[in-house]
Amino acid sequence: MQLPSDFETYTKAIMGCERYATFVSALDNDPMPSIRLNPLKLRQEQTVPASGEDVVGWCPLGRYLDRRPQFTFDPLMHAGHYYVQEASSMFLARVIEEYVDKPVVMLDMCAAPGGKSSLARCLLPDESLLIANEPIRSRANILAENMQKTGHAGVIVTNAYPAEIARSGLQADVVVCDVPCSGEGMFRKDEGAIEEWSVQNVEKCRHLQRDIVAEAWKCLKEGGLMIYSTCTFNTKENEENLRWIIEEFDAEALPVAIKPEWNITGSLLQGFEEPVYRFIPGFTRGEGLFMAVVRKRSGEVSGRRTKKEKGARKEYSGACRRWIANADNFCFNDDSGRIIAIPRQHAETSMLLRQNMRVLLAGITVGTVKGKDIVPEQSLALSTSLREDAFPNADLDYQQAVAFLRKENIALPSSTEKGFVAVKFKGATLGFIKNLGNRANNLYPQEWKIRSTHSPEKYNRIINI
Repeated sequence: MQLPSDFETYTKAIMGCERYATFVSALDNDPMPSIRLNPLKLRQEQTVPASGEDVVGWCPLGRYLDRRPQFTFDPLMHAGHYYVQEASSMFLARVIEEYVDKPVVMLDMCAAPGGKSSLARCLLPDESLLIANEPIRSRANILAENMQKTGHAGVIVTNAYPAEIARSGLQADVVVCDVPCSGEGMFRKDEGAIEEWSVQNVEKCRHLQRDIVAEAWKCLKEGGLMIYSTCTFNTKENEENLRWIIEEFDAEALPVAIKPEWNITGSLLQGFEEPVYRFIPGFTRGEGLFMAVVRKRSGEVSGRRTKKEKGARKEYSGACRRWIANADNFCFNDDSGRIIAIPRQHAETSMLLRQNMRVLLAGITVGTVKGKDIVPEQSLALSTSLREDAFPNADLDYQQAVAFLRKENIALPSSTEKGFVAVKFKGATLGFIKNLGNRANNLYPQEWKIRSTHSPEKYNRIINI
């Protein structure tokens, strides 16, 4: 692998010749694929490692794979039973395990495509609220898709710049700043990252990261935690920015318990002794990552009054309530013809965000009003709050499941009930169809469909279910 000369000179200086040689040698190896199981959609015994499974040390739900399968053609991935995630980034699980032991409001400021946010939602106490934000609209749409696949209703996805969120008055217990960076940790996975790297880009990223942190800090409650991370190796975007955070905001750096066998590296900046966690290929089993945790000692808490949100019409909310388990725990609102169900304890925060920025997802999008009908939405199909008896079910074989995910029409048995039907593969709900008897309309979202024309002959199982 041909690395930029400026990168080689700088990185060798901070790592030392021996560590740098091991690191560079590792870059010539293929990245190790990994996935993370979703405990919200799997039974407890299905998340217990089977004999021979290679578990990610710092995240018990993580699994290394010996090869990279064709994830696109696994219906269980589309159903949200697991997420394809790089192992190093799963270290957030270790932070949550150590520091979050009660329901919180967590804000992920730069969340797309959703790896850390979906991990957090799987591990946070159930009554927590996860706000996943992404400023770039196209990436925010992907984030919303991935967050719906987790199945948890305690999620809001926003499409806003950090300053907009700060102005809203939102106050969070935990803020994740996985900031845009120069991408050095992606060199092994993405050759484009090598081509785009430059000393000037490192400097540009360093200033952007500080701007994001400064806005995010305004959203953090006194005593709250900020988790700062990048996928880079240099100290400018990492230790030097962390030192700036500590000095600028009087923050307290916090340690995270780790095991020696994980081979996680500490600070590479001479004289900087605060706890930081570096994942370096050749030492740690994963790609490049830097993470640190700080606590906000003090600060002013601001807030804004919210206007009452428009409730759903009784005839619509009544139908939707019958589709949701424990419906009394939800508020049902009408968002321009879309019926939204949000957990009651999060309704006020949802209104605050809706009144100040673009919200792509809030809780569960239950259905859309079309004429006299309410058409159930994909968000409902993927939700763990969907009542098992809300719709008739149709079990699909593998070829039918892939056809459904391509948004093709599929033939159902003549005995299938007419109306809206939930289609399943190995017990996992994939989405809805409307069975008209002589044909069945596929309701899978157009923007989510599999576009590849390749058709695997058989199902290659990736997880045990």
